[in-house]
Amino acid sequence: MTISGATYLFTSTALASPPQHRTGTHHPAHHHRPVITAKPETIRVGGSHLQRLRATAGTVNVMSAKKLRELNITSPKDIAAYTPGLTAVNATSGSTPLFSIRGIGLDDFTGNNMGGIGIYQDGVFAPYPVFYTGQMFDTQTVSVEKGPQGFDYGRSSTGGNISVESTRPGHHFGGYLDWGYSSYGTNTARAAVDVPISKTIFNRTAFSYINGGGWQRDIHTGRHYGSQDQLGLRNLTQFLIDDRSSLLLNIHYTRDRGTPQSPQDTDGDALNNRPNRTISVGSNARYHDVNVGGDRASRDENGGGVSINYTHRFDVGTFTSTTGFDAFRRNDYDNYDGESLSIGDYHWNDTSLAQSHDMHFRTTFAKRVRLSVGVYESYDKINGAYTGLRSDLLGIPNGNLTNHFVQQNISTGVYLNTVTKIVRGLDFIASGRYSYDDRGYHGGTIDQGGAFTHAGGAISSLDDHHRYSRLTGRVGLRYTIAPGTLIYGTISNGYKAGSYFAGAVSAASAQSYVRPENMVAYEIGAKTSLLNNKLQLEGSLFDYEYHNRQTLFVAEMPKTTSLTLGSLPRARTRGGELSGTFHNLIPNLDLNSSFAYLDAKATRGTSSINGLPLLSNVGRNSALPFAPRFSWSAVARYAINLPSDYRMTLQASYSWKDNMLLELGDPNGKSSKISSMGLRMEVGPKSGKWVAAVYVDNLLNRHGNSYSYTGNDNSRVQYIQTPRWIGGNIRYNF
Repeated sequence: MTISGATYLFTSTALASPPQHRTGTHHPAHHHRPVITAKPETIRVGGSHLQRLRATAGTVNVMSAKKLRELNITSPKDIAAYTPGLTAVNATSGSTPLFSIRGIGLDDFTGNNMGGIGIYQDGVFAPYPVFYTGQMFDTQTVSVEKGPQGFDYGRSSTGGNISVESTRPGHHFGGYLDWGYSSYGTNTARAAVDVPISKTIFNRTAFSYINGGGWQRDIHTGRHYGSQDQLGLRNLTQFLIDDRSSLLLNIHYTRDRGTPQSPQDTDGDALNNRPNRTISVGSNARYHDVNVGGDRASRDENGGGVSINYTHRFDVGTFTSTTGFDAFRRNDYDNYDGESLSIGDYHWNDTSLAQSHDMHFRTTFAKRVRLSVGVYESYDKINGAYTGLRSDLLGIPNGNLTNHFVQQNISTGVYLNTVTKIVRGLDFIASGRYSYDDRGYHGGTIDQGGAFTHAGGAISSLDDHHRYSRLTGRVGLRYTIAPGTLIYGTISNGYKAGSYFAGAVSAASAQSYVRPENMVAYEIGAKTSLLNNKLQLEGSLFDYEYHNRQTLFVAEMPKTTSLTLGSLPRARTRGGELSGTFHNLIPNLDLNSSFAYLDAKATRGTSSINGLPLLSNVGRNSALPFAPRFSWSAVARYAINLPSDYRMTLQASYSWKDNMLLELGDPNGKSSKISSMGLRMEVGPKSGKWVAAVYVDNLLNRHGNSYSYTGNDNSRVQYIQTPRWIGGNIRYNF
């Protein structure tokens, strides 16, 4: 079966027992994952993982390592263009995106909050966005699971999960070297090598380094912004303890010292009574023009961690345990206002620590019931000082506001998932979870220059602590019409813990506690595999009802307009998705396409948050953030056989997303329609020993507004889509 470009070869029926862990077979991370064979484009899946997909009875989109390379995807943000219902934006200039699935995600840009979806890197939950910075290299698969999760592994989530899995160590010496060069002097080097240490110990070391000049240019200084300087290292060691047990040790490190991308501000001059193009770029600015001035925009991020995955197969089932520890340090300056003045620039200075442990047991008994039961626990802490640089806005030297804070979270959960065979072809799915969260926050905003109180005076102070628990569940039916063709229906509810807003703000109430988010989800869908797996189709319809949806609002505060985090009392999202793969129906031609529709609205409006009036009222039936009404993508690949056992492959790709709201209460918080066309040509021997490619992304050189908002001085600020990008690379497999 093929789902969103990943080819699956199912080897047993949906209720088969888990396969034995022999040499070459390993079920890593939080649940059983596909294993790459000698041909990287094929992911062979055993009965356990097939059952995992079927038991979920929901939409799962998977991209293989080969598909990621073909689409030139090097950043987590890029997978959203070819995954229906998934959006990703860089709300600040850092390299870490904010994800949303079907309109549910992380609206908060400050860095101390986790979103309504779970992000997992090699089975380890990333509580803060910085923890998946620079880790998407030497990737085996990226899978996106839609709807409430937490019944099979990990934390509870309302919107779904994104799981990035690294390529596991091979049992023979081998690897690859990959070098590329592209626009703006960008060099990309990647490599991986498998080294068998003994008959039972196997090691894989991989690295990625990207270095290149920025595509933006300051209109006065000529300095470039948006440059890349990112290094990633990973070492995986697999220990085959015996024919039933294995252990995988993962050690990783990442570092990012690129120059942040700057937004554009086209009307700041008029609002601040300055000549045109003095402090902002002006209304007729070119897409690469920015006006940063003397702002010290810079990025200095680094972090790493270790995880251990242990798997043991008993006669009655399989036990899996995954433990991870990560630490990350960030010291960034963002020209967040798009002006050369200190109107709304930010200094992000924080240290994050995270530890998590997930263990579960999966078994099948009486040939009718598949049972999964597990326990999850995690602890994370972030210690930060977030400074809003606003001297020009407030009209005094050192007119800065700094929020010093410490936030700690403890999360635990017990989950259960069952799939019971009722009659032939009909299965009943029942899942349940008990979640407990303990969240504490200590901090407050300091008025450094005395614009509101006195120099060094406290604007706000919060020493708060909340404990709460929730029961969530899922029930559903799945009916297998014929081998490879099924329909399903589920009802589930999801839960996300409460939050605190850590931005530096001039109103104490803007940092109030935000209550937990709850959601009830209804979904029906179908999956089919026809013509000997040459035609794959998957579609679903869903209806989400929210209570206390956590989201960003733009509010009026003393002497400034600023963001805060709050709850929308009631909201609803309805929509549908369809994706398909057509493999070799016409000889040598592969087609992949997807389509998504979202209708996301507030069902109860509001005009204030935490007692602060919104810049623009949110009425009943107002659109919700990060929910483009329509989106679609298509990829076509055609292979041409050449003399002497060589092959040339031509590829065309196109993605399009409708405009979408980005912040509630903000008349400027809306993106434009974003489209991108790409072309790629590959040449190499049919053996796959090496392949050379040339490509162009955003061929039509579109310059859409990918993120916009109202700045602190009420001007409109926008981030621009990355322009046309031309490059080539060569990959050698050994």
